[in-house]
Amino acid sequence: MSDTENPAVDTGAGTTDAAAPGTPLVGVALVVAVTVIVLWLGLLAWLAFHTDASEVAWSRLLIVLGSVEAVAFAAIGALFGTTVQRQRVADLAARTEAAESRAQANETAALNGHRLAAAVQASRAPGGSGPDTEQLSADRRTGQDPLLELANRLFPA
Repeated sequence: MSDTENPAVDTGAGTTDAAAPGTPLVGVALVVAVTVIVLWLGLLAWLAFHTDASEVAWSRLLIVLGSVEAVAFAAIGALFGTTVQRQRVADLAARTEAAESRAQANETAALNGHRLAAAVQASRAPGGSGPDTEQLSADRRTGQDPLLELANRLFPA
């Protein structure tokens, strides 16, 4: 497991939802959501065909309809929300994986750059070469090595 992974987030621990974020409704949650939606649609159909009720009965039925309607909209939101959330989670997982691979490549490149700079500094440092060592300087007239200067400037010792 990497340092950036959180097991509580990965397993959905600590959530009170019936399903973890990004997963479809299953089991009891799915049955309850579908039942509430069917109940709401059935109540709407019953009200549409029974218009001969008294004013008092209609008032009471509308109160019941409002309660069932609120729960039905929550169930519809849960059904459609998990579909949308699942796509978002998949997109974010792909973006995270790409970012982690870029970060790893950049980390490797930086490490290789440090190693190269250390090798250049060790092999071309003045005073470190003996009389039998060949000078690798590109500019022999001034005695300055542009590669050594760049390594020293980018990676000061």
